[in-house]
Parts: sequence; structure tokens; C-alpha cells
Amino acid sequence: MNESLTVPASAAMVPVVRHGVAALLAGFDRVDDAELIASELVTSAVRASTGAITVGVTDTGTVRIKVTDQRGHRPRRAGDFAVDEDAPDGLGLCSTLADAMGATCFRSGDYTTWAELSPGPALH
Repeated sequence: MNESLTVPASAAMVPVVRHGVAALLAGFDRVDDAELIASELVTSAVRASTGAITVGVTDTGTVRIKVTDQRGHRPRRAGDFAVDEDAPDGLGLCSTLADAMGATCFRSGDYTTWAELSPGPALH
């Protein structure tokens, strides 16, 4: 499976993406982790981008969720700005849940953040 969806950079799209990922991955052992990762990656993209966001889901045994936006820079880390101590670190949560995670900044200014989940119980 290789599916993608392009949505506006709007917080209203986060639950739309979350439910879409859940529907695409129905039956996947770690669908809850995939939903949460998709939500957090899209939330990060919404905060950083004003353009469209493209969410891709690939399942070749290992599930890869990738989110592309037009932020033009790497996502900021918690140490780079003030964070409410009670607020969760969304990208930190993703890296804890995912088996692998990374990002690519393109010359165009597009930025893709991705996370992979292997089938079976969570490894963390």
C-alpha cells in the first residue's frame, strides 16, 4: 500500500488525518501508535507551515508515515524555544514510539518528517 493525502495547514486537519491513517491501517498491530504519530507529525507541520501538507502512508510490512510541508527548516527542538513544562513534546513522543524516525530538508524548502513502525508489539 502506498497512499497519500494533501490537506491545508490547519489544526482542523489533524483529526481528519488521524482517522484516515486508522482506516488505512485497520488490522495493523500498532494502529494506535500509527494514529498518534500521524497526529503529532501533522501538528508539527501545521505549526511550522502555511502551505499544504502532504501525508503519505506506505505499508510494505513495515509502516512508514511521512509528512511533507513547506517550512524550509528543520523542526525546532524543545531546547530551542520556551515550552510549557506540562505540554507533551510531540516529536519526542514520535521518536519514542517509532522504530525509526528521520527528516529531510529539500532545496525547494519542502521538509519531510517520517517515522516507521514494524509489525508486532511496540518495541519501547
